[in-house]
Amino acid sequence: MAESQALSDDIGFLLSRVGGMVLGAVNKALVPTGLRVRSYSVLVLACEQAEGVNQRGVAATMGLDPSQIVGLVDELEERGLVVRTLDPSDRRNKLIAATDEGRRLRDDAKARVDAAHGRYFEGIPDTVVNQMRDTLQSIAFPTFVE
Repeated sequence: MAESQALSDDIGFLLSRVGGMVLGAVNKALVPTGLRVRSYSVLVLACEQAEGVNQRGVAATMGLDPSQIVGLVDELEERGLVVRTLDPSDRRNKLIAATDEGRRLRDDAKARVDAAHGRYFEGIPDTVVNQMRDTLQSIAFPTFVE
């Protein structure tokens, strides 16, 4: 019989619990911007490249079905924060590009998100936070070697 493990030692539980705590704090911090974590994430991705980001790539990065991205982009577009254009490399797909207003709101929202994160991570050495980020990135975005 396997030795039982305390729930507080279960890494999956801890990741889920901390993720939920941070998600709630970030959503609360974003209220004045009219964004939530998902729409904020799409806006941040749209700001990463001046020409825009591939809508399917946004879905893959966020781990969502492309149909879920459509509603998020619709909301951002209605607010004048992003525009959609045809992807010149694949006309069946769209690029999402941030407007100047979208970049301004992203800056404000990012400051709010950073402050929310700070409440959880202050007091933890930068080297530990950076190691945690690197580890989570390697899990969330694995590099497949053939």
